[in-house]
Amino acid sequence: MTRIISRRGILVSGAAIGAACTLGAPMVWAQARQKLTMVVSSATAEAGTATQTSIPFELGFWAEEGLDVELKYTRGSAIGAQLVITGQADVVHAGTSVGLMVPVSKGAQMQAFYNMITQNFQMPAVPADSPIKTLADLKGKKLGVIGQATATIPIVKAVLEDAGVDPNNGVTFIDVGYGAQAAAALWVTKQVDALAMYDSVYAAIENVNPELYKLRILTSPLSDKISFQTALCAKTDTLKSKRDLLVKLGRGHAKATVFALENPDAAARIHFKVHPEQKTTGISDTVAIAYGRRSILARINNMRIDNMVVKRDKWGYMDKLDVETYLDMLKKIGDVDKSVVANSLYTNDLVADINKFDVAAIRKMAREYKG
Repeated sequence: MTRIISRRGILVSGAAIGAACTLGAPMVWAQARQKLTMVVSSATAEAGTATQTSIPFELGFWAEEGLDVELKYTRGSAIGAQLVITGQADVVHAGTSVGLMVPVSKGAQMQAFYNMITQNFQMPAVPADSPIKTLADLKGKKLGVIGQATATIPIVKAVLEDAGVDPNNGVTFIDVGYGAQAAAALWVTKQVDALAMYDSVYAAIENVNPELYKLRILTSPLSDKISFQTALCAKTDTLKSKRDLLVKLGRGHAKATVFALENPDAAARIHFKVHPEQKTTGISDTVAIAYGRRSILARINNMRIDNMVVKRDKWGYMDKLDVETYLDMLKKIGDVDKSVVANSLYTNDLVADINKFDVAAIRKMAREYKG
C-alpha cells in the first residue's frame, strides 16, 4: 500500500523549531481527510509529547479517522490559548490554569473537552542532595522555569501559598530553558536553587548526565489533590461546529495513550523515527531508546485513569470535584476571577464517543509492535 508522508510543524514561540509528521496510511484514508489544527504547549516535540506528536501519526490513528492534523508549538499554554481564541488554531493542549481558567475569567468562550494529564505533574524539583526538603524551604529561593507563560507557575504558586510561602514575593521565577540549559542553570552555574517544570522535562534534564543529574520532586498533601492538570481545549462554537473532528482527535490521542502505556519502548522508537532531532546523540541506540522511554514513562504514568481518587473508566473524563479543587486554589491566590464557575470550564459531551474503540486491540497492537 502506498503511504503519503507530509511533514508539518510551526513553532510559534520562536524558541526552537519542532517538526510534526503527518503519516497518512493507505491512500483511501487520505482522499477525504479533514484538517484540524492543534497547538502543543511545548517549544519542541520532546518525548513526553509522543501521544500528540508522533504515535497517532505513525500508527495512522488520525488518518484512519479521516483526520489531517497540523501541529503548532508554543512556549507556554497562555500563548497556545491565544492562538485558539484568535482563530489561528482549533484546539490547544493546555495547562488548565493559564491556558483555560485565566482566559475564561477574562471573557474567552472556551471549554476543556478531554482531560489529558490526570495527575499532578508540575511540582518543584531540586537536586537529590539539596538541603531543600519541603515546599516551605523554597522561601527566598530562585526557581527555574521554561518560560513566564507556562501553566506550571500558577500550580507552584498555589502549593507554595498553602505551604506558607508568599507566592508572589517569596520566590523568584527565572527563565532557564529546557534540557542542557536547565541542567547547567541548576548544577553548574547555580543560577537557580530549584526548578518549576514538569515530568517529562525533568526526565530530559536527568538524561543530560544520568550519573550526576538526579532530581527530587517536592510534594504536599494539597499537591496530591490536583488532577485537572491539562486538557484539550477549544472555543465553544468550535465544539459545536467541529464536534465530529474533535471526537476523532481525542480518540486518536486515547489510542496513543493506551499504546504507550502498554509498550513504552515501542513508543520511544516511534517518537525518534518521527522526530529524530529529539534523540540523544553520541550514545548507542539502546541507551538513547532507554532515555526516551524514561521521558515517555514520566509523562504517561501521569495520564493514567485507573488510579484516580474519583473513579472513572473513560479516557478524557472530567469530574466536577477535580475541576473545582484546582479552580478554588487559583481563585485563592488571585489568578482567576472569583466569578468563574467550574461548570463553565469543561464538557464531557464528547467523552463517550471518544471512547468508542477497542482498547484490547490497541494493547495487542502495542505488544506485537515490531516497528
